[in-house]
Amino acid sequence: MKTLTDKFVNNLIVKGIIKDEDKEIYSYGFRQMLVIILNLFTVLVLGIIFNQLIESILFMITYIPIRVYAGGYHARTHIRCYIFSFIMLLVVLYILKIQLISALLTVLILTLISSFTIILLAPIEDENKPLDELETKIYSKRAKINLLLVILLLCLMLILNKFNLATCICISLVCNMFMLILGKINNFFRSKYLKNSNI
Repeated sequence: MKTLTDKFVNNLIVKGIIKDEDKEIYSYGFRQMLVIILNLFTVLVLGIIFNQLIESILFMITYIPIRVYAGGYHARTHIRCYIFSFIMLLVVLYILKIQLISALLTVLILTLISSFTIILLAPIEDENKPLDELETKIYSKRAKINLLLVILLLCLMLILNKFNLATCICISLVCNMFMLILGKINNFFRSKYLKNSNI
């Protein structure tokens, strides 16, 4: 991916479309764009394969807005991130396919637990994306607002008797909770390792 984007950016520099000093900025931007396109393509393909296109899209549009501001665990490389996301979506669609969560009470309990955990922990910074005090407050507020919107959407799905879609949204909240807990554990062991290495 880096080779592909670097070649593309070098071509733009040769043609005089962008400046040489902006090479790294454009290379990073194009890499991020390719990652987004790849993830979107994967979401659509898996949704079609499992015959759950709506659920696949709904999961991502309820998972990402919270994930962006809540933070949590992040893979060190793009390929690891992609593999992790691929497996997660695969598991989510399989859970929905076999209707592992089939009781309203289970959905409500999972939603309550995951929502409370997100409110309590978010945001959790990553070593590659540290947050200052102001950013922490802003991210926390936005994560809670997005969480509220997602919960309202879940309630709407229940009112409309779209239980499977409500379950899908519930699982997106559980996944965000899982990423936050994983991020918290990762940060704990990382700080412990750094502390020991400085002794």
